[in-house]
Amino acid sequence: MMNLTNIIQQIDRIFTELIFIPMIFILYCRFFPYKERGKKTRMFYRVCVILVILFLLRYFCDKFIFTAVNYPRFTDSGLFPLIQAIFY
Repeated sequence: MMNLTNIIQQIDRIFTELIFIPMIFILYCRFFPYKERGKKTRMFYRVCVILVILFLLRYFCDKFIFTAVNYPRFTDSGLFPLIQAIFY
């Protein structure tokens, strides 16, 4: 279980450090629009938007829900090891 926790923490750390790449691509597509976008570009744009939404959801949960004040509420949960690995 401890190895799984470390793997989840590493994935979360990499995700939060490299989220700027999809953000830059979204801004590039918004400020420099092409007349025609290919199917791959549109799909990549959608994936980037989904990644940014997931990051914002994770950030919201980290700063407002999974705080030290609410810590006792989550210790009884079955998903506590996962929550602890990501947010604490």
